[in-house]
Amino acid sequence: MKQPILYMLLFTVLLSTGCSFIASANKDSEEPASSESPVYQVTMETDIVEYDEFHITIHYPQTPNNQMNQTIVDYVNQQKTYFKQESYNSIQEGQSNESHELHIDFEVLHQNQRFFVVRFKETMDIGKDNPITDQTIMNFDKKNGKRLEVGELFKDDVYYVDRLSELTIEKLEKGVEQGTVENSVVQPKPENYKHVALSGEGLVIYFNKDKRLPSSINLELEEVSSMMRSEYAEAIGELSNAKSKSSTPESASSTVTVEDSIDGDLDGNKRAAITFDDGPHPKVTAEILNLLDKYEAKATFFMIGKRVSYYPEVARDVADRGHEIGNHTWNHPRLNRLTSEQVDDQIESTQKIIKQVTGKEVGLIRLPFGEEPPLDYKNQLDAVPWTIYSEGWKDKEALEISQEILSQVEDGSIILLHELNNKTPETLELILKNLKHEGYDLVPVSKLEQDK
Repeated sequence: MKQPILYMLLFTVLLSTGCSFIASANKDSEEPASSESPVYQVTMETDIVEYDEFHITIHYPQTPNNQMNQTIVDYVNQQKTYFKQESYNSIQEGQSNESHELHIDFEVLHQNQRFFVVRFKETMDIGKDNPITDQTIMNFDKKNGKRLEVGELFKDDVYYVDRLSELTIEKLEKGVEQGTVENSVVQPKPENYKHVALSGEGLVIYFNKDKRLPSSINLELEEVSSMMRSEYAEAIGELSNAKSKSSTPESASSTVTVEDSIDGDLDGNKRAAITFDDGPHPKVTAEILNLLDKYEAKATFFMIGKRVSYYPEVARDVADRGHEIGNHTWNHPRLNRLTSEQVDDQIESTQKIIKQVTGKEVGLIRLPFGEEPPLDYKNQLDAVPWTIYSEGWKDKEALEISQEILSQVEDGSIILLHELNNKTPETLELILKNLKHEGYDLVPVSKLEQDK
């Protein structure tokens, strides 16, 4: 009699436990996803393409959110496709025989626990009188990873364009010449209000280039909340006091000192210099440095200033291991389309960030696409060309690239490789192994120049 009672008690316990587990599981599944996400650690990707017909440089951010990343990558691919088609059409129409360029840079305008906002600045030169400039702003909702189009920020029953125009004109009319506002890009047309960014205090309206107007104006939350969807207006209000973190990593103190190990005498009879462009890269550069250590080689790294600001610890590691760093401009544009002030900013900003991060003064420069530096910098920085470069390297395997380079190496050669290519470490090891076997010393390019 005891055994059936025992089974009944056991069944009751299991049943109640199972019900409790199911109830708990249902409770967990019914809880809504958190509307807040942590502030993202933003990384920087760079896509550089060089052909005789055109040059492409695109910088873009990546985050821990895969859906947001895919939206950004889709945008990048669309921009490249559009540019290539426009470039082809321009060539067919005989408008220009010069190489064309697409250059896209970005800035993270704002991010908090709910929103991530990025602005892309686009420049397209297809041989017309002036380059074509534009911008794209993406407001992302971290809650679902979705990009919020401008119209989605506002209530359905509100024609937001009229109201934004009114607010914009009110803000501007005190600060611009009489008559400018009425004839400018602030009139109530949808195309004038497609560059709207969420901020921690409300909205920011960006204008396309017009020297008579500021690049943007700020609209406070109390000015726009009545026409915004309550979900977004409330989220801005709730998070307005939250501390936003910069997307750019903190740089090292400018007092950092680096052991100068590149001036020692070397015993080899034949010497060559290996140089790397477009870095630093958090993964590829580390692999390169380990290989250089393995083969007891020193090299020169021409770095993009903006990438140094995102990966300061990598740039610092390059210097700490005794390698040489050169200037490769701030964001890799073709300088021949920039004003003298813009050129100064490209070079000086890079000088400053490298000095701040590594503690080293930079004396070398290599401009994007092998351009000559402006006359003003001829006496300040030594321009470093290259003598060996594998054409079409992006479409070749490591073995083919290394064989092409090795077949041309001679005493005094300057080899060009790229840090943003995942095949570079494999290519580098093949080159180092062969050159060491042939008795070459691999030295920084400045050491090579000193011995001439």
